Amino acid sequence: MKRPAVRLSLRHLALLAPLLLPLSATANIIPSVQSVVGTGPYTWTYRLDLSADQDVRSGPLPAGPTVSSSNLSYGSFLTIFDFQGYVDGSCSSPTGWVCLVQNLGYTPSDVAPDDDADVVNLTWLYASGPDITGLPNGVDLGIFSAQSIWGDEGLVSYAGRGIKNSGLSAGTVAANVGKVSGPQGQAVPEPGSLALAGLALMALVGLRKPAQRQTQAV
Repeated sequence: MKRPAVRLSLRHLALLAPLLLPLSATANIIPSVQSVVGTGPYTWTYRLDLSADQDVRSGPLPAGPTVSSSNLSYGSFLTIFDFQGYVDGSCSSPTGWVCLVQNLGYTPSDVAPDDDADVVNLTWLYASGPDITGLPNGVDLGIFSAQSIWGDEGLVSYAGRGIKNSGLSAGTVAANVGKVSGPQGQAVPEPGSLALAGLALMALVGLRKPAQRQTQAV
């Protein structure tokens, strides 16, 4: 008997991605796409969830794109990398959070997400407010959004930084990395592919001409 095929959308794969990561990558701030609406530009809305064993603390902006996990002074944050087609000024977040847009995204020093230096990244940083604890069952941090000229989905990297709130490592930085849906632009053919397509078209035209001449001669 044939087994039914199982189809997974990009959003399902993004939700499964953290489970496939090495155990050393502790979960803390996990983004998920809630909606993509519009006819261009498109508004991408994310929900950020804080796991039960993590806290979010407010603090200043990091000094550079690579954020040392031994420095506790910076605010907790989440970066979505390679947000294609970003519309300037469209990034929004709940009270206490700020949105930073840069080509080299803020990244905890002990994780290695994929990051194309030619595509902007979005970082939501908790800049002001009381500590937010995930105890006892995790916390919904709210709705975060940004607009893109693209509405198609592709998997992109994200990285988060929180503070552990339990166990022997309580009070230390917790960094995590994973995949989430992000806007995907239309693929641009490589020059080599365009050249091959042109040659194929010329060959087809050359084959059609003799056939047309033969038809006219009959």
